[in-house]
Amino acid sequence: MITVDGQAARVLTAYTDLLVERGIRGATLEAVASRAGLSKSGALHHFSSVGALRTALFVELRAQARRDADELRAEPETAVRYYLVSSLDRESELERLIEAGYRIAQTGDEAALSVLRACRDDWLEALVAATGDESLARMVLFVGDGMNHNALMSAPGGDEVLAPAQVEQLIATLEGLRSGGASA
Repeated sequence: MITVDGQAARVLTAYTDLLVERGIRGATLEAVASRAGLSKSGALHHFSSVGALRTALFVELRAQARRDADELRAEPETAVRYYLVSSLDRESELERLIEAGYRIAQTGDEAALSVLRACRDDWLEALVAATGDESLARMVLFVGDGMNHNALMSAPGGDEVLAPAQVEQLIATLEGLRSGGASA
């Protein structure tokens, strides 16, 4: 976690994990405290309510997504590869925060939708800067989103849809478009 540490980080991680695993109804303050190894009053010492936890999750998500977009900006020559490969990592802290944000957004929470849109816009802006082509940047963004979705559906041990050879072909095709030629 970037924005909190110590026991507060444990509480926020527990909240994130419960959202991902059980959904919003399973992420009660009692369940969060138990997962974090604290009493309910111990959890409340760090976050005054589930609403405060939700706000902290949004702050954390934005901070990590900004850092991720900054990595794209820092190495534009590898931005396409980085974005696509990182889209496959369902267990990263950032992916878990995104999934938790989606769980909250599914309830119609406008703040969650706003944070998720801001993250998406930041990644798109970084991809446009890296590729020099807005259409290509959108393609990379959408392919990464599709890869992430399919990684969620993949059977344990993987499957042929996201096998390393297919991922490398997608990367080569998109990087080929970036350099002005089509790649097979």
